[in-house]
Amino acid sequence: MRGKAVAVICCLALLVGCTGCGALKEGSRRERQSQQGQSSQQGERIASSLKDYARSLLDSDGGKISDQQKSALEKAASGGKVSQADYERAWADYKQCIIDKGYAEPTFDKYDNGIYALPSYNTDDASKEAIRKLNDDLTSCSMLHVTDINTVYRLQLDNPKLLLDDKEVAADCLRKEGIKPKDYTADKLEKDLESGESAGLRDNRKALTCLVTAGVNVTASDETVWYPLK
Repeated sequence: MRGKAVAVICCLALLVGCTGCGALKEGSRRERQSQQGQSSQQGERIASSLKDYARSLLDSDGGKISDQQKSALEKAASGGKVSQADYERAWADYKQCIIDKGYAEPTFDKYDNGIYALPSYNTDDASKEAIRKLNDDLTSCSMLHVTDINTVYRLQLDNPKLLLDDKEVAADCLRKEGIKPKDYTADKLEKDLESGESAGLRDNRKALTCLVTAGVNVTASDETVWYPLK
């Protein structure tokens, strides 16, 4: 069975899925809201400012996250952004957490703007119990070390207006990068993603950077596969 991770962490705010064993969600409130984007009104915002959003994450998750992630969020709540150093540290801590739980070291996918994502993973021949534990451990490590930081970092890079609809954000990026025409919309992106080959988006690195940074669930056609149980 093969899992797919998006860099919200996916749950991302990564989202991590495992074919045949259900979906694993490693997301914060922004990821949960993002999934509701299709039914939200265009232009609806997550928060009034990035500072306010970071503060809301601290209020809701502050007692359940690592000291390092809490410190980074406190700085974001004060200064309005997550530093690259704090972002890199969060992902390093996340990786170490996965290793400490007995899994093979993952090699994260890194996109053009510095955004990281957990790669797809293969759990062939693993028991349901082992897969369930893997999902639980990935969720635990993500929430503890990286989920909230990853969310704020992605927002500050690609969504300064803090729009709720991730596909609206991604479509805007695709237009700005010249990957799609000026009349390209979130609805058109939705149709492209539903097509078998995602209309060429999955093999275009710039397009993938737009999608992953916005929090859209898509994986590269040539992405690396992680074997956590070996």
